[in-house]
Amino acid sequence: MSSTVVLGFARTPFGKLGGALASLPATSLGAAALARALERSGVDPSDVEHVIFGQVLQAGAGQNPARQVLFKTGLAKSVTAETVNKVCASGMLAVVDAMRAINADAHRVVAAGGMESMSNAPYLLRDARFGYRFGDGTLVDAMIYDGLWDQYFPMTMSTQGAIVASELKLSREEQDAFAYESHKRAHAAHEAGNFADEIVPVRVATRAKGKIVVDTLPKRGELRVPAAVGGRSAVWDHSPSQRFTLDYEQYAPFVTGDVPHTVVERDEAVRPDASIEALAKLKPLERDGTITAGNAPGVNDGAAALVLAHESYAKERGLEALATIVDHAGAAWDSPYIALTPAMAAQRLMDKHHLTPRDVHVWEINEAFASVAITSARNLGLDVSAINKFGGAVAMGHPIGASGARLTATVVNQLRKRGGGVGIAAICSGGGQGDALLVRVD
Repeated sequence: MSSTVVLGFARTPFGKLGGALASLPATSLGAAALARALERSGVDPSDVEHVIFGQVLQAGAGQNPARQVLFKTGLAKSVTAETVNKVCASGMLAVVDAMRAINADAHRVVAAGGMESMSNAPYLLRDARFGYRFGDGTLVDAMIYDGLWDQYFPMTMSTQGAIVASELKLSREEQDAFAYESHKRAHAAHEAGNFADEIVPVRVATRAKGKIVVDTLPKRGELRVPAAVGGRSAVWDHSPSQRFTLDYEQYAPFVTGDVPHTVVERDEAVRPDASIEALAKLKPLERDGTITAGNAPGVNDGAAALVLAHESYAKERGLEALATIVDHAGAAWDSPYIALTPAMAAQRLMDKHHLTPRDVHVWEINEAFASVAITSARNLGLDVSAINKFGGAVAMGHPIGASGARLTATVVNQLRKRGGGVGIAAICSGGGQGDALLVRVD
């Protein structure tokens, strides 16, 4: 029995590669999502004990990006943090690790989420440290190599996806039809205001590069020294020099006042004008393949965050528990066959809790490609119309470190809108793994 409840959640809109969010590093996007999730939760920022964020493309991002997120959000220096990387499942793993820590009574309040700025992924120059004796060097795209490249059968995941889709006998028409529906649903969800409880609009400063314009700075967390046995311990008696005292207003990604900015309030890649005819005209990414830029997700920027706590904490402070994170299951298979792993993980989770697919009221299966979602639904015995009711990654985007946390928040959002029930978020990840999370709203 899990004692972990969701008290708040938020995400940024997802931006295109080089798009409206490209000037912001992943940690600033993470801070924007976490600041709003904390505000919505009603949790005193001083009560947050630990922060876990997923990020895949960490080259050039600086030490422990999750620690950067907590400082940018204004949390106290005594809050611990860790960054996790399970490729596309990173954001979900952050939530799972938070659940485990809370259930084990290691922490009472944990902020968890995922973030990615694929626009800011660097190029790498191998062998440069010791110089080149003769000939040319090669720049390696960290976005592809660290995020989208299979290390066991060296090729991109889109190449593998095309081969596997052919093996599984998925037609181009079937994938395009699913992609069209994803755009249609995502656009309808935006128009209906269904993402209002998820998305925090981001006001990107146009002159102060890397800054986000806000009405007020986030509420700061106060330093809370851990209790020592027998009273206060001398190990905590320390004050930093002025030189090493962080100036939050200078460090924070947020600025206030009349600062020129652009408002980003919707997922940038959603196409209200999507059509089957337009999708059919796109060239396959691989010769004779069925995967195209239209039925695959884009390369994106964005972040999502959840505030999780022990149910006793929520009761003591009179805070509404939005949902319970019930359990998690994982699966692993041959690395090219990521299309199979979300259903494997979900089935393992359902078996553990004696559920059938039709006992689950809300299904979110990440659209790593349209083929992954279609295969997952097919293998679980679900009609594709039963999954991703608000659209998915093919339409809204897939900032790889953030998507697992986004899926979790979307399941909570949908369950609350339907008045309760149970939901499953499932996702595949590079290297041939799958993860599934069971969520309940009473």
